[in-house]
Amino acid sequence: MKRFKTVLQFLLLAFVIGATVVLIGAGGDSTKITKVTSQLRSLPTQPISSQYQQSKTATVFLHGYNGGAYSTNYLIKKAEKAGAAQKALVVNVYKNGVMGFKGYWKQSIKNPMVQVVFQDNHATQKTQIYWLHQVLVQLKAKYGVTKYNAVGHSLGSNDIVNQALTYGRDHRLPKLRKIVTIAGPFDGLTGYLNAETERHVQTVAAKPTRFTRHFAAMLKQRANFPKHVQLLNVIGDTNSGFNNDGYVAVASARSVSYLLRDKLARYREEFYSGANAAHCALNQNPAVARSMISFLW
Repeated sequence: MKRFKTVLQFLLLAFVIGATVVLIGAGGDSTKITKVTSQLRSLPTQPISSQYQQSKTATVFLHGYNGGAYSTNYLIKKAEKAGAAQKALVVNVYKNGVMGFKGYWKQSIKNPMVQVVFQDNHATQKTQIYWLHQVLVQLKAKYGVTKYNAVGHSLGSNDIVNQALTYGRDHRLPKLRKIVTIAGPFDGLTGYLNAETERHVQTVAAKPTRFTRHFAAMLKQRANFPKHVQLLNVIGDTNSGFNNDGYVAVASARSVSYLLRDKLARYREEFYSGANAAHCALNQNPAVARSMISFLW
């Protein structure tokens, strides 16, 4: 049993290191979008419950490193079941540079959800940011989306924040309104093996004790971040003694509040502990889904 735990810890650490390599941009240049396809079909618009705000603001869902549609399916389905929003589009970005929009879209649709899937889920951060940017440009140009929210899991959280930092002044984009970040490794491996108590980690300043190269680069782009954005930051700790969710340290996940200090109209931090707070459990956690729904709609 002890050997198994050691091997498991090694594999988890290897995963985080791999994700950090993606964050700092090693591994090649961006794969350019060469073609945009659209396969839409006519379907009835599902009614939105009267308890939720209704608007044409689209909510974009994005998975993380090694993730896919399954990474955000649960959150999308919970929003649909609650009557808070309706899934409208799936956007697949393929390795060959093709971006494919599938689903249905009506101008009358309220609270539409857009699921983004990168076929190359090991692509560099630079590539992911570019792809997300192109998706958003197309949502405005082709579908008339003028405002959007974004939900990201793991590195998807970083992509969303980085896209806003990199292209925040691009008028071809819809306006960003709300972000939900779930287990985002904003400062890489910082604090991964921190042995401080869980309570202490939650109360200390969110400013990292050291800035990774990736985090330092984001800090330089703070001036580009759009105004009036609200952010819900979901953080997990398996409570195994090292203050992380199995992949991402609490300190790294919390660092986004320092990164975007004085830039946000509203910041809310939610902390989850135990088995249901593991990295790949947070995006399947009913409490997280309820919180996301309440925050967005």
